[in-house]
Amino acid sequence: MAVIRNPFNAALVRTYHNALLLEETKRKYSRTSTSFRGRNAMEFIYEAAPEGKGSRTQGEIAAYLKISKPSCTTLLEKLESIGYVERRRSLTDERRSDIFLTRKGRLVTVYQAANRNQVIDATLRDFTPKEQEIIYRGFQKLNEVLEECICTLETSTDHKEQVKGVTE
Repeated sequence: MAVIRNPFNAALVRTYHNALLLEETKRKYSRTSTSFRGRNAMEFIYEAAPEGKGSRTQGEIAAYLKISKPSCTTLLEKLESIGYVERRRSLTDERRSDIFLTRKGRLVTVYQAANRNQVIDATLRDFTPKEQEIIYRGFQKLNEVLEECICTLETSTDHKEQVKGVTE
């Protein structure tokens, strides 16, 4: 297994770099420009109800993105200023605002998902369904491990000391 680790690491780093580069390039040249995190927030809201009748709360969005509520407020203000989301006072709890995608926000979200699906289709085109299933399971496992690492770092009281020791 040690022999395969270096190529896997190199491929993972290259994939991460290229995915970020693609997102930034699309953002630079797109009229539908928003941040990667903004697009994730919009997709999360869209999943509540693709026809536009569903919403998410700011707390739900912040938890999904794993960001603080103030950071989420800033993100939503930006999306609102672009015209992608709107806040409406909750009908059930006046202390809360529900976040909805606007028509423009729904169109942009569908457009972005279609672009991503083109990349996925081109990537998987030459693989058999069985190979695609193996790749999918690999991504699932990778995400589980990454989430465990994040959780460990968030709950560890001495992770800053560990990082400091490595960087010195």
